[in-house]
Amino acid sequence: MKIIISGATGQIGKHLLKRLDLSANEYVLITRRAESLAELATQGATIAEGDLEDKQFLEKTLAGGDVYFFLPPPDFSSPDRVAAYERLAQASREAALASGIKRVVHLSTLGAHIDNRETGLIYGQHLAEKIIAGSAPNVLHLRNGFFLENYFASAQTIKQDGAIYLPVSGEARYRFVSTEAIAALVDEYLHDTGWQGQQVIEFQGPDEYSFADVAQQFATALNREVSHVAVPPEAAIEALQGMGMSAAYASGLTTLLQAIGSGLLVAELTRGDDRVREHGLTPQAFAGRYLSAVLN
Repeated sequence: MKIIISGATGQIGKHLLKRLDLSANEYVLITRRAESLAELATQGATIAEGDLEDKQFLEKTLAGGDVYFFLPPPDFSSPDRVAAYERLAQASREAALASGIKRVVHLSTLGAHIDNRETGLIYGQHLAEKIIAGSAPNVLHLRNGFFLENYFASAQTIKQDGAIYLPVSGEARYRFVSTEAIAALVDEYLHDTGWQGQQVIEFQGPDEYSFADVAQQFATALNREVSHVAVPPEAAIEALQGMGMSAAYASGLTTLLQAIGSGLLVAELTRGDDRVREHGLTPQAFAGRYLSAVLN
């Protein structure tokens, strides 16, 4: 089986690559920097260096493939992330149709079913789902909750202030997931040839937590004070820009968090639905395994 993987060098990709048996299938790994995957090339993987917005490159890369993992890569400097989602999805759709690939696994996000720009960055995935649908006989949208890895950006304030500053109430509740667990699900669906048609799977993690719950679980795991502090959106945007994000990306991320707080941004499927996956790391387990290493 020929499996094409985008986002191979990202947070999900690094976990996914550890799971692959390079002797069992043909793997093509898409990257903008071939040297970053040089070791895997020596182990038998094919490295395709190029841009996911380049339709000709994608069509050539997908040719003869059986399944394509489409992960729209983050670009914190993007002047319009929603428009970028559209371009990336359109390029992948056209390349998939031209190549005749059989399956596409699209990494989407919870809330992508909502047709409302007030969901911030999520609205881009709403458009991407619509575009990528029908790009192959079998398309799976794998929607994920809020990445626990997003908290890496708060490592400095946790160390200095014992606080996580976000533009959302600590009482707001959502689903939190780790990229390690997402990679395990992606691995499952890339290699499973049994699923058919146009499908949605929502990965909602082991439970629903408030943002204050997450901070408290971090505090327990790290054995230090950690509290959630809600801040005004303007302050959040300024801080995110100070971390290198474009004004548009910072605004989109802040709007996303506010949509969670207002109750606009919710999962489509209820827990217990057979299209919902509920395993994965708790915030406490994540902090003990990964966040602690960043803080030390």
